[in-house]
Amino acid sequence: MVKYIFVVKGQEDDHLNTFWNTLRGVFNSLIEPLTKPDTYADILNKLIMIVIYVVVAIIIINLVNKSIDQFFKLQNRNPHGRKRSVTLTALLKNVVRYVVWFIVLTTILGKFGISVTGLLAGAGVVGLAIGFGAQTIVKDIITGFFIIFENQFDVGDYVKINLNGTPITEGTVQSIGLRSTRIHAYTGELVVLPNSVMSEITNFSISNGKALIEVPIAMDEDVDKVESKLKEFLDTLHSSYYVFVSKPEILGIEDLTGNAYILKIAAETTPNNAVPGSRILRKEVANFLNQEGIKSPVPIMMQFDGQKPQ
Repeated sequence: MVKYIFVVKGQEDDHLNTFWNTLRGVFNSLIEPLTKPDTYADILNKLIMIVIYVVVAIIIINLVNKSIDQFFKLQNRNPHGRKRSVTLTALLKNVVRYVVWFIVLTTILGKFGISVTGLLAGAGVVGLAIGFGAQTIVKDIITGFFIIFENQFDVGDYVKINLNGTPITEGTVQSIGLRSTRIHAYTGELVVLPNSVMSEITNFSISNGKALIEVPIAMDEDVDKVESKLKEFLDTLHSSYYVFVSKPEILGIEDLTGNAYILKIAAETTPNNAVPGSRILRKEVANFLNQEGIKSPVPIMMQFDGQKPQ
């Protein structure tokens, strides 16, 4: 019985010695390279190569960006061409930056013995696993391609964005990306929208606008005389304000009320200036009517005596 106990105890000592020997071997394998000068020389060489790769990447990105700027200068002859150039320039610069840094990263990983092919294969498996959860991102990117290449709007355009008939925001486009678009709203805030939510886009900056106003004139004023004087005055506004593409014109009497007739005036404006043009017309026409003594309608007040039968 005593002999059996000693045998078991001896086996336990052998297992413990094996464990400590294994642990000692792992520790020595980690420490031993640090005691060799070649290890530090190899690390220094790799660090120098990393710095060289980064510097070369920065130089390449700057050179390509300058080439892109130079190329799109040819399209800056008209306002629409300038906005389109700004949009495509920003997009191409982003693409170039992503591609260059991806190449640099994979090259550096290869220098440290990390298999890029293995990483890509693993990324493919992970991507397949999370693909169902990334459908919105894919949809954003696809919509971004259509926005850019269909030229739905450019940087600097004034747009109104709806989603299934519901207004989301309205303002000036600051930047367009493949996944999202930044819009500076007319109320001052910066709105970042995923491209996929922009189902309905109204662009106010592509075609000329139309400023429309209605001017009430007292019924006892002679229509022909009022229109003749007003036409001479409106002809002078075209040269006074750049927003008017052509001379404002009188469309005629829009409506009749009990004490007034309504003259409708229209003016073609530069893109996105229909509202400012309407304000200018109202102010200038109001001043002109006051100077010429042309009367506006006065509200008619009627007093009823409740005691007399009507």
